[in-house]
Amino acid sequence: SISSTGNRQIMTFSAWVKRATADATNCIFSTGSGAARDMILFESDGKLQFSKYNGGYSYMLKTNRQFRDTSGWYNIVCVLNTPDTTADDRMKIYVNGVEETSFATRTNPTQDYNSNYNTSGNTQYLGQDSDGSFDFDGCMSHVHYIDGTAYAASTFGSTDATTGEWKIN
Repeated sequence: SISSTGNRQIMTFSAWVKRATADATNCIFSTGSGAARDMILFESDGKLQFSKYNGGYSYMLKTNRQFRDTSGWYNIVCVLNTPDTTADDRMKIYVNGVEETSFATRTNPTQDYNSNYNTSGNTQYLGQDSDGSFDFDGCMSHVHYIDGTAYAASTFGSTDATTGEWKIN
């Protein structure tokens, strides 16, 4: 559990993940509890969701793209920056260094919105939804959580000049 409140408006989460099951809901990271939780997860249809559930969704990015590959690794970077004056820049998802721009659902947080991230008393869950469901089935590596800074994906990886593949920095 977090002992003192940090920045609730700006955070960056990055992890390299390899899914073992493509057709199950797999939570990567979450915080909060019950009807008030923030989460990053793969839905059962393979879409990636970065959201705040508060009895309904206060904010959400859900990709159109499906991530069903169970043989490769994905570098998932999610950025929350609610003080940004541009609504579409308050939440970002990068996959393997490329910003996702096509969303099945896009509900931006209001400017200066306070999330559950970095809230005193909240536990931050890696590989599980904070209500105890949706365990992550797979592997994770190079997991980073940054309080108070909105980093680009290039902080965590780069494109290999020879292969063109995204690799860990």
